[in-house]
Amino acid sequence: MLKNKKFLLLFSATFFSSFGDATLFVILLSMLQSLGGSGVSTSFYFIFSAVPVLLFGLHIGAFVENKSLQKVMIYSDITRILFLLLFYLYNLLFTQTIFTIYLLIFLVTFINIFFTTASSTLMPHIVEHSNIPKANSLFRIITMVAKLLSYSFAALLFYLNVGSNEGLIIVTVFYVISFVAISFIRPSFRNRQLSTENPPFMYSIKEGLSYIKNDKVIFRLFIVFGLGWMAGASIDLYLINYLKLVLNKGAENLYLFTTPTFIGIIIGSLISPYLYKNMNKKYGLLLSLFAFSLAILCFALEWPLLLLQCLLVIGGISQGILNIFVVSYLQTHVESTHLARVFSVYNMICIGGGIPGYLLFGYLIDTIGVLTLGFIISSYLFIVGIVCVTILPALDKK
Repeated sequence: MLKNKKFLLLFSATFFSSFGDATLFVILLSMLQSLGGSGVSTSFYFIFSAVPVLLFGLHIGAFVENKSLQKVMIYSDITRILFLLLFYLYNLLFTQTIFTIYLLIFLVTFINIFFTTASSTLMPHIVEHSNIPKANSLFRIITMVAKLLSYSFAALLFYLNVGSNEGLIIVTVFYVISFVAISFIRPSFRNRQLSTENPPFMYSIKEGLSYIKNDKVIFRLFIVFGLGWMAGASIDLYLINYLKLVLNKGAENLYLFTTPTFIGIIIGSLISPYLYKNMNKKYGLLLSLFAFSLAILCFALEWPLLLLQCLLVIGGISQGILNIFVVSYLQTHVESTHLARVFSVYNMICIGGGIPGYLLFGYLIDTIGVLTLGFIISSYLFIVGIVCVTILPALDKK
């Protein structure tokens, strides 16, 4: 598989895109905190980074289904570059505001939906069916490595006193490299070939939703995954405020928690192709739910930092297994003509599913405190694990 030139190019493009996304996220978050952002304003930052998926995820899935997948990714990179350059010029000419930070994270996230949907849909076109779990494992690893390095890279930029505006220019370089790598993937792939029988846009969206609803396994899988991810996607917000309110550290120290989590995800991604073939996929969800329930409970109990980091490694391992299991199952069990639309729903859950948590967590952090909220999150994830055992059938067969 590593001899597959198309796979390596997609692999490289995904790395630099993810590296740029994560670095930009930290830079904008630090800008927000420098303007005196509170727990609520931080919650809105996360909300603006997630709401585009809920508003436009289904539409983008239907749009991508009929387009050249490589061109969608290329235009996504070009648009992100233009947004960053415009934001850079705005900061030079005008006073920076919280609103402009919210606007940029909203726009960049909106464009990212096109990139991630097309990337996930392109995978089965360039990788043999039997190698999809391994390919997803490598992609998950490279994404986590990119994020791991980017958080440390962002901390290094702050340490070297590199300004936020200069950091934006550095991020554009990463998007340029991603654009170049995608440009060499040939030929162009589509899920649907152009014809007079292509369905109307809104009908295509409804058809994709009906496909998911009528498949009881995928429908229940999305229910359990969505319930768990409402808290799971919001854990970053919890950890950032834990750093600030309990450990008295700023957002640039987020690597203290993200590093062990990403190391765990990398380990989980490495072992997941073997487990995928020899383990009931249902247990991949259970491992993640119960592991993070235990980890957040220990945060609420104020365990020593080193022990909390060890628990985050375990949680990361379970999360790596979960991601590979779900993505590989969808790519190998969903019809290719519906794959982009199914993945648009998956991306809606992954990114937009955390919006309820962002809204609630920001309010609760300011009212009941981080430690009490930790007990609530831990209990919720444990209950969702029980629901998973109850309603989700075995995923070995569709």
